[in-house]
Amino acid sequence: MADHRVAVLGKYLAELQSEMRASGIWSESEPSQDALESEQPFCVDTLPFEQWLQFVMIPRFNWMIAENMALPSQCDIAPMAEEAFKLRNLNGVILCLKSIDQLLSVS
Repeated sequence: MADHRVAVLGKYLAELQSEMRASGIWSESEPSQDALESEQPFCVDTLPFEQWLQFVMIPRFNWMIAENMALPSQCDIAPMAEEAFKLRNLNGVILCLKSIDQLLSVS
């Protein structure tokens, strides 16, 4: 089961990246190191949510996959995305995040 989740997570991360690019929220410039070192959840004090996805969440999950680390057994990123993107039409991004949440949230 774990190997299946790793493979599916890799696929979902690639889909998320593709959807973010298609939606025009993929950044070509990286935020400062200080912004990335925020201690707040989702770096809410230093980054827009889409940059947290791009520069923190996606790389962290890809690193966990590459290092064969245990994946989290709970994931609730989609509700934050729904709040962050409530005034923007980013349903494709939110659906990708819901898929990741569902995959990683073990009942």
